[in-house]
Amino acid sequence: MMLKQLPVMILGSLLALPVLAEQNDVKGSSDHPLVSRFPDTHIKSYHTSEYDEFLVATGPRESGADLPPVLRLEGKVTTIGYEANEKKYSPLQVFRNYEKAFAEAGFTPIFTCQNDQECGDKFVRQLYWYGNNARQGRDKGLDAPNLHGDRYRYYFWSGKVDAQGKEVYASLLVAQYTGAQFPTKVVLDIGEIESLDDDLISINLDGMSKAIAETGKVELDGVLFDTAKTTLKPESAEVVATIADYLKQNPSNSFYVVGHTDSQGDFNFNMKLSEGRAATVASTLVNEYGIDAKRLVPVGVGPVSPVRSNTSDTGRSENRRVELVLAD
Repeated sequence: MMLKQLPVMILGSLLALPVLAEQNDVKGSSDHPLVSRFPDTHIKSYHTSEYDEFLVATGPRESGADLPPVLRLEGKVTTIGYEANEKKYSPLQVFRNYEKAFAEAGFTPIFTCQNDQECGDKFVRQLYWYGNNARQGRDKGLDAPNLHGDRYRYYFWSGKVDAQGKEVYASLLVAQYTGAQFPTKVVLDIGEIESLDDDLISINLDGMSKAIAETGKVELDGVLFDTAKTTLKPESAEVVATIADYLKQNPSNSFYVVGHTDSQGDFNFNMKLSEGRAATVASTLVNEYGIDAKRLVPVGVGPVSPVRSNTSDTGRSENRRVELVLAD
């Protein structure tokens, strides 16, 4: 199946009505090329990333578990939050249309359920709110922390298709407040498995020395973290070793290790995240490379010192960084 054929198949399996761009769509948003919207809905929230982690639920949440069982995948991620323009569309009606569309497009279901009785207690809260903290400012209007018990009707679906040699995963959540006082909401996630181009950045001793001599600081290109966490990725090891070599060759200098984030998500969370990441770099240099802890002061400044605009993926990517700043 060719990837470019999927939009036609998806569109054909939704309601036979023209799907027009909504004036109420959030600025800069659009439908995903693979999956059209349900008619008479508008885009309330929108996020896309060239490369990020995404979670795909594969079963119900067990009582007491942090998350339901999930696949942790990496690649291009698009998250679109839709809201119906009228209250008359039930979550079941919307869900069945999407379910049929995915089936006709060749998706193989991974897991489907409805409400906490089948999905597990607080399934949505744990998966959509705590599973990835970055979502907390992303899925506007979902009310994920309270979407459990008898307050909402909701339906969940996840599945996979192979297209043009690429694995494509989709997750769908459709929900409405009990009694239909508010319109039905849809959260659609599309994840396209891709290999990271990890040759984009590098750092070396000469470059570090030059940058610090000229500006008093250096951006630690190649220091990478798990999404919304303070855990260093394994591929950061070589860069951290280079930083340690520089520090050992310049034993009289002390530095601030400064963590930065983009502006997406909760401000207080980003401040804590940036400080935690700076502390992780500092503690790794101390504990694994024997650098004197007194020479490194971790500081987190969150999103308050961007180097690029946060309105684009490229800008947000550059703003998520750790710097070594000369302290004396």
